[in-house]
Amino acid sequence: MTEEQAHPDATPAPASSPEPQPVARSSSPANRTIIIRMWPKTPVLYPMALVALICCLVAHFAGSSDLSDYPFGQDEPVAEDSATPGTDALAEDAPADPQASASQSPVLVAQAPAAPAADSAEKELEKKRVDRTLAVIFLLALFFSLFAICIDLDVRWAIIYASALVILALLLWILDITIGFFPTILPIVDYITPMANAQFFLGVFLVWVILMAISFFITRFHYVKVEAKEVMVVGGMLERQQRYDTMRMRYTKEINDVMEYYLPFVRSGRLIFSFPEQNEAVIIDNVINIKKVTKQLDEIVGSDGHNH
Repeated sequence: MTEEQAHPDATPAPASSPEPQPVARSSSPANRTIIIRMWPKTPVLYPMALVALICCLVAHFAGSSDLSDYPFGQDEPVAEDSATPGTDALAEDAPADPQASASQSPVLVAQAPAAPAADSAEKELEKKRVDRTLAVIFLLALFFSLFAICIDLDVRWAIIYASALVILALLLWILDITIGFFPTILPIVDYITPMANAQFFLGVFLVWVILMAISFFITRFHYVKVEAKEVMVVGGMLERQQRYDTMRMRYTKEINDVMEYYLPFVRSGRLIFSFPEQNEAVIIDNVINIKKVTKQLDEIVGSDGHNH
């Protein structure tokens, strides 16, 4: 999708017309200035980070595998010091008389727990089920985010991909009716058992937060400032600036990826500014909330047309 707008050229008022009527417009400086940031692709990953945070909370409260007893480089859990003294004390207090020991042994067996190993194994299995379910959900969110970044879908290709998915689903349904496709393929899928605990999901979310902080810092030094009289392009920490006159300026809005454009809180696209006296255009990729930005551009550039 592409939209193109041009700066309105001023036309002189007719000689026979009376005094021109004043045009109602806002005189606030904030309404006549807009700053357009050059964002990277990091905001598009927010669905993956949000799902990771939700999975972290669910895994924490529902029960998740904890590897804190397995430090790096060790395959066995760290032995607790409290378990050893009890064993040594029992060995020291053992009677020397074999007959006395034989008479006391049934009592010791009767006082032992019934099946602690079975309960522990069942709890661990339940934790692994939680880890596996959340890992599959997270992988789906990761696939969606990476697909949105790696593949740009315009409207035509989005319709083609949607049609292909519908056709594929129908074919799988027909195969399942005729030859029992799903009972054959499910054991293979069941063999793939991704697992992740709460600490992993928390780490993914924190990595995204750090990347967002870095992106936010970078955008403070890469932006385009549009005013009623000029357009200023700022790039780099040393604030290399280029200034252009808005007279006869044209801008084009391009939507190269419908997934990013319709993604809530992102709705990004590309803006291209072209000037008659310049051979190269100013291209701004990944403009967040591009629909709102173009509306503000129309207000700024359009209101300035009444002053010429």
